[in-house]
Amino acid sequence: MGQLGRWAGSFLLSFALYPCRQARNTMCQRSRNMAMTQLVYYSKNTLDADDRSQLVNLREILEIARRKNGENGVTGYLIFDKAYFLQILEGDKDAVEETYRRIAGDRRHADVTLVEQRPIAQRNFSDWNMGSAMRSVDHEEVYLAHGISGSIDPTKMTGSKILSLATDLRDLEARRNLNAA
Repeated sequence: MGQLGRWAGSFLLSFALYPCRQARNTMCQRSRNMAMTQLVYYSKNTLDADDRSQLVNLREILEIARRKNGENGVTGYLIFDKAYFLQILEGDKDAVEETYRRIAGDRRHADVTLVEQRPIAQRNFSDWNMGSAMRSVDHEEVYLAHGISGSIDPTKMTGSKILSLATDLRDLEARRNLNAA
């Protein structure tokens, strides 16, 4: 994992999850009352770059995602392991599908694959415009608990498995942030 693992911890702290409630985003509040959908996908990272460049690229992706998702009432979680993006998007069906189309057309993604889309009564990531976790040694216990000891192979993962992994990664970060406070 090299320097990527060392930088990931500080990266995650500097890019802590942005709650909708802190952004006071009216679109996010309104979409909580609409019929919602949850979309799970994965894609290959197309940027062939060193560890430092990977962090810069991920930072850019997250900044844009958080801004656009906040404007459109979309919440979710992004898992990045250097080779793949795995993501859950939640919100109004049209907004989520538009976000997915935008991602599918982004040059940083290849082989964008829809794993699952389903209606939901409530969000799993209701307070986050876009939560994220970069694969690092700090998160390895969660990956191991999900039976992932090597590289992630999203072709062998169901939507439920990706959602469970994202939820556990989010919860681990929340516990660590609570303990650090």
